[in-house]
Amino acid sequence: MSARLQQSPGHLIRVAQQVHTRLWSEHVGADLTAPQFAVLLVLALEPGADQRTVGERASLDKATMAEMVARLVRRGLVLRRRDPADGRRKLLALSQSGAQAVREATGGVVRVQRTLFEPLTPEEQLEIVRVMAKIARLEPAQVAVLTDARPMLDAQRAIGYLIRVSQQVHTKLWSEHVGSELTAPQYAVLDALELEPGADQRTVGELASLDKATMAEMVSRLVRRGLVQRRRDPSDGRRNLLSLSPAGQDLLHRSAAGVARVQQLLLAPLEEEEHEAALALIAKAGRL
Repeated sequence: MSARLQQSPGHLIRVAQQVHTRLWSEHVGADLTAPQFAVLLVLALEPGADQRTVGERASLDKATMAEMVARLVRRGLVLRRRDPADGRRKLLALSQSGAQAVREATGGVVRVQRTLFEPLTPEEQLEIVRVMAKIARLEPAQVAVLTDARPMLDAQRAIGYLIRVSQQVHTKLWSEHVGSELTAPQYAVLDALELEPGADQRTVGELASLDKATMAEMVSRLVRRGLVQRRRDPSDGRRNLLSLSPAGQDLLHRSAAGVARVQQLLLAPLEEEEHEAALALIAKAGRL
């Protein structure tokens, strides 16, 4: 990873989220995503809660929550009915299949959270929960839910949730201050190429913390947009060498102020003297 990206909280959180996604795939599988598990878990703890409340507990926006509930209802994991006292409210509960899905997934979810914590000392584990809860903009009451005595939601198992919500905060800030012309991973690629012009595609992918398949697809898209130039390495026809086009360089520089503002706002809930230690902790959780 480049030195600039090493100091970017948004990038570090994205990498930690990638680690969480990989661990989830290994230990939980593809049948249930982390946000879906969060919804089912809320319903296991608060049966009959209304859809808006469940979305808030699981940190999902209204549109995402509506789409997810519809999918879970179709799969027979969630039961949905109108509130007889208020026809505008939808009340949710786990079906028997949903309750079984939570029980079956819980062991894997616990392994994911514990594995995420492995690079950290016990003191660092407590500190990263505190830091990530602040970055995630969680209210004290929400943090209390994450750190209370209920076995599936204690602080030792909540780090994946905090990483996901922090990533959502970053995505929202990016949309507001950078826009849709350039995604955060695309920016990372352009930034890496400015620091190492002419680098091969594999090296740029490593600098931007992108896997081989994602990097190949992204480079093709950036080449089509005229932002990146690609050529075969004359000494090795299997390698692609990349460089910024003038348009790519211009877009990178035009985006820089917005990107800097995103990183500043992302860490705004922390005291300034906490920033360096927070970045080190997030990097450690992301295995960097």
